[in-house]
Amino acid sequence: MAIMEGVDDLTQLWGLIQDLSEQLNQNRSLSVSLYTQAGGVKFYLFCSVLCWTVAGVLTAVYSQATHSQTGFVLRRFNLDKTKEEYESELDRMNNAMATENRELQHDNKQINALIKEYEQTLDTLMSSFRNRAKDVQERELSLVREYETKLLEMEERNATRELAASTTLSESLSKMSQLLRQCLRGQGGEQLRDLEESRRRRKHNASESQSQSQAEGEGQAEKEDALEELEEFVHEREPWTASDVTQAEWALEREIELARLERENEELRRLVGLSPAGQSF
Repeated sequence: MAIMEGVDDLTQLWGLIQDLSEQLNQNRSLSVSLYTQAGGVKFYLFCSVLCWTVAGVLTAVYSQATHSQTGFVLRRFNLDKTKEEYESELDRMNNAMATENRELQHDNKQINALIKEYEQTLDTLMSSFRNRAKDVQERELSLVREYETKLLEMEERNATRELAASTTLSESLSKMSQLLRQCLRGQGGEQLRDLEESRRRRKHNASESQSQSQAEGEGQAEKEDALEELEEFVHEREPWTASDVTQAEWALEREIELARLERENEELRRLVGLSPAGQSF
């Protein structure tokens, strides 16, 4: 029985706590709504005051602008002033406006003078800049022309040097080939003295024919000289086409006969046993 009474007391206490919580929540929501309404009222009052202030300022500005445009204060705004006060106020305003106009004119003159001075300074700077740019450009162009001239001269010198070197090399090769041919002909049994004499005779005949035909024209002489040189070159490269072809044939036959005799001699030595079987000369 005592336990049941304790449970009932706790239940009642819990119910009271819940009621108090609900009441507190309602009070909180009510205070929040009141605070919001108070803020709205304050904002409305602030906006109202601001509107009245702006309206007053705009009215004052409009009246001042009207006064500035007309040059005198309208009588309907100054009905509370006497005639002397109105005239003194009007004179003071006119004097202030005249003084302000003079100051503005003076400022305009100074500004115009500064602008002219600035334009002159800028023009001087631009002139010096243009002159400097022109000098630099002319210097660059002169340097370019100078280096181009030097490059062209260098290319011309190199080309001349290469041409001279190639000509010298060709002449050297021609002389070497001529000497080699003479050496080979000497080894082949040809008589070089007869070849030199025949070459000198051909040159002498060519010079005589050139001196005889000089009256007929230089063109014909050059053609004959070219033909003589071509014939000489052909005779040097192909000795069997020359007039002394019999000597070349005789030298060739002699070489063939000597080779045959050496082969027979070697065969005899091998048969006699004087030389090994595999040795050959």
